[in-house]
Amino acid sequence: MSEDEIGCKVCKVSDQLGIVFGWAMISTFKGKPYVDTQGDHIPEDAMLKAATDFMMKRRAFRAMHQGDAIGTVVYAWPLTKELAAAFMIESDTTGFMIGVKPNDPEVLEKFKSGEYTGFSIGGVRIKDEEM
Repeated sequence: MSEDEIGCKVCKVSDQLGIVFGWAMISTFKGKPYVDTQGDHIPEDAMLKAATDFMMKRRAFRAMHQGDAIGTVVYAWPLTKELAAAFMIESDTTGFMIGVKPNDPEVLEKFKSGEYTGFSIGGVRIKDEEM
């Protein structure tokens, strides 16, 4: 994965399962903090808390940050440096990996065609407290 491909990107579309796999949040890339296109960095500890809250309360995803939910997050795994080591996983990226099941076959086709290139799982960023 090159630096210009990183972000909330689709990594794999499974025709057999009708599920789209990819990164919902990125914390680090190649050992460095990842800053998204909006200028935000989500540290691993904040990502882990947000991922827990999301999976317990929401689990919906939207089309490119707009409209109503178009599917459900059916698989999710937060990957921190510590968790990767515990599971003997080698990865240049840490963050929140998900698998989403679109409600409509047309949405899956948009992921397959490349029209949809990423995920929008919703949520609101809470600014870091001043120390």
